[in-house]
Amino acid sequence: MYLSYVGFRVRDLPRSLKFYTEAFGLVPVDPGEPARIDPKLPWAILLRDPKSGQRIELNYYPPTSPYAVPYSPGEELDHVAFRVDDLPETLARLAKLGHPAENVAHYDGPFQTTPNYRMAYVRDPDGIQLELFDVPGDDGTYSPDKY
Repeated sequence: MYLSYVGFRVRDLPRSLKFYTEAFGLVPVDPGEPARIDPKLPWAILLRDPKSGQRIELNYYPPTSPYAVPYSPGEELDHVAFRVDDLPETLARLAKLGHPAENVAHYDGPFQTTPNYRMAYVRDPDGIQLELFDVPGDDGTYSPDKY
């Protein structure tokens, strides 16, 4: 397991992308992604620091999204993501500790499954949203060029 990235909720994705790339020199992990951004759709873009490898994810939710809630200063932290070795095992352990996976409308079970990864969300004791994900078939070795 390792801390993968921290996600910030942003109001204007192109504006925030420009800020973090120009002000801090962060670069998109997928260099072609900025050209594919659609402001009508929810979008997340992963940026990394070329020197340290540290990453942030900029998360945008359009007004029609249930996650597009009013902003209050200091609430821009969207979530912190941990890549885990085995998502179902981790979720079972967290449920025993009193932190079950959140019910998310578009998931088809306790977690979302895609061709490349599985993910779920839990809350820490103070309510901070934590994303947990695994990549079945991958050895889990950290790389600054992948989630």
